[in-house]
Amino acid sequence: MYLNVSTLITIIATLTYGVIFTLVMVSKPLNRLKKVFAFYMLTMSVWSVSAFLTISGLVNVLVWFKVMTVSPLIGTVAIFFFVQTLFGLRRKWALYTILYGILVIYITLFTSIAVHSASLDQTGQLQYELGQYFLVLATPAYSLVLLSLNDLIRGFYRTRDAQHRNRIRYLIIGLSITVIGTLTNFTPIGRYPFDIAATGVTALLIAYAILRHQLLDIRVVVRLGLLYSITTAVFGLVYYVTISLVINLFQLISGKGVFFVSILVGTLTAFLLSPLRNLAQAWIDRIFYRDKYNAEKMLQRLSETTASLLDIKKITRVILSEITETLHIEHGAILIKNIESGKFQVISEIGEEKYFPAGFRADHPIVLWMTNKNQLLNRNELIMRPAFKSMWQEEKDELEKFNAQLFLPLNSKGDLIGIIVLGKKLSFQPYTQDEQLIFSTLANQTAVAIENARLYDELRGSFIQTVIALANAIDIRDTYTNTHSQQIASLAAKTARALGCSPEEVNEIHLGGLLHDIGKIGIPDTILQKPTKLEEAEWEIVRTHPKLGAELISPIKRLAGVSPMIESSHERYDGLGYPSGIKGDDIPLGARIISVVDSYSAMRDKRPYKEPYECDQIIDELKRNSGKMYDPRVVEAFLKIMQNGDKELP
Repeated sequence: MYLNVSTLITIIATLTYGVIFTLVMVSKPLNRLKKVFAFYMLTMSVWSVSAFLTISGLVNVLVWFKVMTVSPLIGTVAIFFFVQTLFGLRRKWALYTILYGILVIYITLFTSIAVHSASLDQTGQLQYELGQYFLVLATPAYSLVLLSLNDLIRGFYRTRDAQHRNRIRYLIIGLSITVIGTLTNFTPIGRYPFDIAATGVTALLIAYAILRHQLLDIRVVVRLGLLYSITTAVFGLVYYVTISLVINLFQLISGKGVFFVSILVGTLTAFLLSPLRNLAQAWIDRIFYRDKYNAEKMLQRLSETTASLLDIKKITRVILSEITETLHIEHGAILIKNIESGKFQVISEIGEEKYFPAGFRADHPIVLWMTNKNQLLNRNELIMRPAFKSMWQEEKDELEKFNAQLFLPLNSKGDLIGIIVLGKKLSFQPYTQDEQLIFSTLANQTAVAIENARLYDELRGSFIQTVIALANAIDIRDTYTNTHSQQIASLAAKTARALGCSPEEVNEIHLGGLLHDIGKIGIPDTILQKPTKLEEAEWEIVRTHPKLGAELISPIKRLAGVSPMIESSHERYDGLGYPSGIKGDDIPLGARIISVVDSYSAMRDKRPYKEPYECDQIIDELKRNSGKMYDPRVVEAFLKIMQNGDKELP
């Protein structure tokens, strides 16, 4: 007996086709379509068995090579009738294909017209010679295959059902592989087992189509452990074949030598196959449990991503994007509860162009139901339960327009803080129980992330209010309005945006604007509120306030990036400013922006010793000092804001 890769492939193909044949025959109802497909599987099983017997050398090679040759030809007749039945086609000449099949069996098995000879050489390689009329005999069979492929492709493009498309897709691929594999027999590479390998691949594709896409509406409940066991069995067979091949190579070794060689080869094979088996089991997870596998990966990604995000809009956008892409959902929206009004408003929406404008009122039936139940709500329950009959017609129309299929409550510490609304799946299939369990986990993750972001917003809001209050306290001591620093902060932020700064940079520059004069807390009132011009000694004291302000806030971690702006807010672009005399791009950008905005504010202010400048005067002054006191780029950006007539400009 010859054991090699070819025999291993035939064994796997035989087992796979045998299992598929059994599944089809025991499935209910056993209709005509399944019977025809079962016959096709039977011909493929015969092909695989005859291939194994032929190349193993256990039986008469010529006889079983003839069986191996005729089986795929009969299989083409079977696949032709299967496709006809699948699409309800009725070709008048179809019965002649049965006569062709009978004729092929007789000519191939009982004459030498199709096959002249077949044998195995000393190395176990198959040597054969086909008859000169074999191509003529096989041409009708290949014509039937091409016709069937054409029908399958047309059926694929005709159907709109995603599930049915997937079934047809794998039939097309499997049939094409089989045809290409058998065609190699007419070429010099025919002595290699490409046709046998093609048979094995086709068997696996059909098995996958049944398990993954319920081909022929056969629903098989396959436990993960069973698939792992099959994988282990296959690798066990590879293990056995490897040892047998090595022992055959060392035929001179006998007795204890065989024993020790077997142990050595077995150990090495087990060591090499172990990672391959683990890889195969990982692929089982991906292929047969793809939705669950992808969903688990999605939960992992979201857990890692949302943990680093503190912006509610970003969080909800990321979550919706992951849900719709991973689970192939048409569209979705997330509604967040407004703390003051109790209304649930859309904060993020993604997918096909749908619109959810009104949101949900605080006493909306869906909101009340989710508050009390804290459970998923599907479309069927929404239609059937009396509690939802009280919805306004406008609200019903919105849900219908959005085609909402599933509602997920976002609950934090017993409080409903949001709702995820999902549309239909692209496959048009209903949401499964597994998917709803995944959504429950996702809703919990989302609620935690949103609550954390909301708490951060509250803390940040409190922090900003504290900073504003502090800035106002300084403004009251030094100016005639307690909103001076807020105006500087707002204009500085707008200028930063005009210069293309990131949101994080804009936020820091806004804080810098609020606190740019915080150092004046250490300047005496007699100097700050002096109605006349300051003496030089008094100016020396005033010039200490930028450095003092930086020292005051530098210990605050949240303001670490703001401290350098405050210290450099009175530096000049040409290096003649204070307190350090730095120049150009060595001055932080925020400080360069605050310098321009603060100068504008000073020129617009009315003081006892001066009248406010007119806009034209300010523009001339800024242009004249561009490149001297001010960064030219900042001046250009700020002048555009002035020319656009910004409402916040005093």
